[in-house]
Amino acid sequence: MTTRLSSDEHLCDRGRAALFVTTVPITLEAFLVPFAKHLRAQGWRIDALANGATRAETIATEYDQHFDIGWSRNPLALGNVSGTAAAIRRVVEAGDYDIVHVHTPIAAFVTRYALRGRPRAERPAVIYTAHGFHFYRGGAPTSNAVYERLERAAAAWTDYLVTINAEDFSAARDFGTIDPERVRLIPGIGVDVDAYGPTAASDAEIAALREKLDLPADAFVLTMIAEFGAVKRHEHAFKALSLVDDPRVVLVLAGDGPLESRLREQAMALGIETRIRWIGYRRDVPTLLAASDALMLCSEREGLNRSVLEAMAAGKPVIGTDTRGIADAITPDTGWLADKNDPASLAAAISAAVRDPHEAARRGHAGRERAVAEYALPRIIDAYEELYREALASRV
Repeated sequence: MTTRLSSDEHLCDRGRAALFVTTVPITLEAFLVPFAKHLRAQGWRIDALANGATRAETIATEYDQHFDIGWSRNPLALGNVSGTAAAIRRVVEAGDYDIVHVHTPIAAFVTRYALRGRPRAERPAVIYTAHGFHFYRGGAPTSNAVYERLERAAAAWTDYLVTINAEDFSAARDFGTIDPERVRLIPGIGVDVDAYGPTAASDAEIAALREKLDLPADAFVLTMIAEFGAVKRHEHAFKALSLVDDPRVVLVLAGDGPLESRLREQAMALGIETRIRWIGYRRDVPTLLAASDALMLCSEREGLNRSVLEAMAAGKPVIGTDTRGIADAITPDTGWLADKNDPASLAAAISAAVRDPHEAARRGHAGRERAVAEYALPRIIDAYEELYREALASRV
């Protein structure tokens, strides 16, 4: 089905094809479009498969073909495997793909299961990018054991496994079901450092947004960009804010989700409701970050959080907890890291940033330098292009 590609050969002009597979369309739309554009510009056909892919306008314009699949978002739903494996095999056989690149745990497990029995020489190279394993240090022992067992089993059906943080990289290399040399560390999915740079928003745009959000002129604007879900631990952030004495600190919450009403009640109970702005899902994140003084994140777990990388690209310091996927990006030179489970430690970090605006600005500047050097989108695309070249060359 495929032909060997030499290590020094470029990826274009070969009539190559790849299938990007995700559980839901948002991953294809929000994270993978730059990669699809890059490969399509080189002559590749890039198709997309997800639950709801045919109803997403961005997918229709940015990918060549798109396919729906009926899996559930529940990772333990056995119907995912029995009900969709045959459909996946039909799509892959008809598409004559060189590479099947899977993302997100459900899509990755089921797709690899579906393709596992095909002889290596007769199937596409299978690449899995793990955007943060569901097992992690400090996680619940039972769920950790289940998720690790599933990932370990599926690694045996994988040609290359890409991790995006150091903890996952180490764990995957110890699976014992995939050659450690086929486990890679590529830091995230890249950030457009120009879109978040110094010219992302004008002074007038920043002033207008701060006025719209009813932010006092002397406010220290601490922004949190996260879905209102349990993993993001807004409750922890609220407890920390309640311990910060400086009344100038205002927490701006960008996002939505099922826990919003409960969180509003908690803010009232803590007496911090006047220090919080609930601004919903936003499409003006570059301007929002430009209008902020710092970003805060205190998740239970992350892969390599994109809002952290965007804040770094915007030159804003990040105040975070020592959490996998946050601590990978943030150092004492680019922000503040607090004890993961101690609200007082997080409050102290916030207060330190407020007390010393010059130091906060210095760390923000250092963060932008690191974002440009390590997380910029062209660098990440180059890393994946090299991986694709290796994967193609490895086919018989």
